[in-house]
Formats: sequence, C-alpha cells, structure tokens
Amino acid sequence: MVLSCLKNIAGQPIPPASAGDFVEYDAVNALNYPYFTVKTLDVKSYLGSYQPASGMEPVEASVLVFDRSVSIGYRGEEGLNPTLGWLMKDISATYEASLQQTRVRHLPSGRELLIPGKDAASFIHEMQEELQKSWYRKKGFRYKLRSLLLLLIIALIFALLYWIFVPWLSERMAGHLSAETERQLGDAVYEGMGLTGLEDKEAGYQLNEFFAAMEVESEYRIRISVVKDETVNAFALPGGRIVVYTALLKQLQSYPELAALLSHEFIHVNNRHATRSIFRRLGSKFFISLLFGRFGSVAAVMADHADDLKSLTYSRQLEKEADVEGLGILQQRKIDPAGFEDLFRHLKNASGGPVLPEFLGSHPDIDKRTAYIKELSKQAPVESREDLKVIFEQLKP
Repeated sequence: MVLSCLKNIAGQPIPPASAGDFVEYDAVNALNYPYFTVKTLDVKSYLGSYQPASGMEPVEASVLVFDRSVSIGYRGEEGLNPTLGWLMKDISATYEASLQQTRVRHLPSGRELLIPGKDAASFIHEMQEELQKSWYRKKGFRYKLRSLLLLLIIALIFALLYWIFVPWLSERMAGHLSAETERQLGDAVYEGMGLTGLEDKEAGYQLNEFFAAMEVESEYRIRISVVKDETVNAFALPGGRIVVYTALLKQLQSYPELAALLSHEFIHVNNRHATRSIFRRLGSKFFISLLFGRFGSVAAVMADHADDLKSLTYSRQLEKEADVEGLGILQQRKIDPAGFEDLFRHLKNASGGPVLPEFLGSHPDIDKRTAYIKELSKQAPVESREDLKVIFEQLKP
C-alpha cells in the first residue's frame, strides 16, 4: 500500500473529497482488477467506462463518488484531459445483473457511465438517501456531534486540571517546603503589602514579648507586627509572620483575649494553613515554578497578589482546627479559655465595618464557634498570669 493523490486514466490528478484528505490506494490491485475502491469519510473511487458523445467509443474513466456529486476524469480528443462533475441529485444508478455492471445516468444530459460490479450502485443509493434525511439524522451531523462532544470532554478535563487538580497539587507541594523557604515567601508577601512603613514598633515589640512569655514551641521563629490601621483585622503569613492591626487591639479588653487571638493565628502558621491556602488560591499561577523549584518566581507572584491575601479565608475545618488547638495552648498554660468567647463576642460587636476574615468568615459562624469552645473548656483549670497581664496593660492607651 502507498499513499498518493489519485489520478485518472489520462494521468490527470482527481481532487480529493476535501482539502487535507489522503487516499489509500492499492497500486497492484488497480492493475489486476476492473475497479478499485478508495474510502474516506464519504467518498469512493472506481474505474469504469464513459461515452463522451453519441457515436464515440467508450473510454476508460476514473470516477470519484462523493456524498453530493460524482467526478469523472478521462482522456479526451487531442490529448485533452477533461473532468466532469455530476450532482448526486441529477443522476440515477442501476445495477444490471446480466452485465454485472452499474449504469450511472446523468438525467439532464442523458450521458451514461458504466462501472463494473454492484458496489457503485449501492454507494450512490446510500449517498442519495443520506441527502434526503433531515440535517440532524445525517451521518455528517452525527460525526460532527461526536467530535463536538469529544472536544467538550477534553475541555472539561483541562478545566478540571486547571481549577481543581493544579490547586490541589500545589497545596500538597506547599506542605513539603522548608521552614526557611516559607519564611522567605512570607517576607515577600509582607513587603508586597507595603505595611513596613505603617508598623507600630513599640506595640509590635510588646506583642512579641507577650507571645514569648507564653512559651509556645515551634520550628518557626514567630514574628508579630502591629500595623496602624482602622481595619479590625489580623492574619497569618507563611514562615512565622503574624500581622495584627491596631483597630483590633483596641477591641481587646483582657490578656486572655489577646492570648486567644495569638494562639489562633499561631496555629494557622504552625500547621501551614496560611501556606497551603495561599498556594491553593494561586496554585495555577505558579505551579510550573513549584514543579521546577523556582521559588524566586513563586515569591514574585505572591508579592504581586499581596493585597488579595490580606483577606485570606480558611475552610471550616482549618478554622476549627485553629480554634481547638489554640484553645489547647491556653489550657496547657492555665490561661482562662473564656478569652476565646470574649474575643468572639467583641469582634462580633465590631462587625459593622471591615472585619477579621478568620473570625467573622462565613464558616463557621461566631455562635457555633463559641458553642464548641464552651463545650471543650468546661472545668478547665485557670491560674492568673501576672506577667501576661502586665504586658497587656502596657499595650492599652
């Protein structure tokens, strides 16, 4: 078998059914048999005989039968190589058993074409029946529909990869970053937020002293920054950064509330909630960088989206994890767990303006969080922590 452009008896190329079609042609069989068949989607080719005009001897002809027409090529007089085109609706095809040939008649001109065998008659009838069908019943329509469905399925697969698999995989890859890499990423985001010039250095120093006095162990070096802003907000960043706004500090009325706030945000850092959530949100933007270890590119992307990350929210599961494990930090140090309840209540009262997403997000709501904190902190031993109380009072104006 060879691949070639089909030619008629005169050596003239016969155009394929449509641009880009290739024809499978058995050169040996074409010589040894009276006709051969070429199949594409809706085209067959035959060798037959055609009488160009009355009184002329029939000449050998190459015939292509398409879905809507028949093309005939033959060697004419004076070396000319004419090609005829008959519309499918203008021809009739009859198989004559006595001659074992198919007679194709062009009704407008009366010209006839003879093709050995019955296959040509069957195929022409099939194409003519196809033309009579409604558009939605045609083979071409079904083929196009299948192709369209295939394209939609492929598009859906790529969409799932982009929107679900890539963020999921990016989040999993984030779990394998080193603490130092996380610190670099967190610093890049913080710098991108442009908060350095708004820091309250003295309050930040006192908050770091407060958390150090709680003696919470971690592989991260926790760094707490206080930012002068009237937004009631606080958030955690990868690698040990916690940011607290002065408007939030004004809402706190006791050191257990501050301990609850910092414990909650610490768990987001320590359990890599911030890193995983950021990577899930931006995963499709720096998946390739993660794959090849180009963390500089990752840091640049995170810095570009720094403002969006101020309002980073967590899933219901991660929020509850931060609440419950943060409560455990308070209980281990015998700090009054009512600090969580007071914190929730005061933040809820302050929710008339911009609020802390982690605490006032849609899942879980404040009432549910207060309920399970109460349940988990029943009969918890409480001791006064004068060292924490002194630092807290220094923070208050």
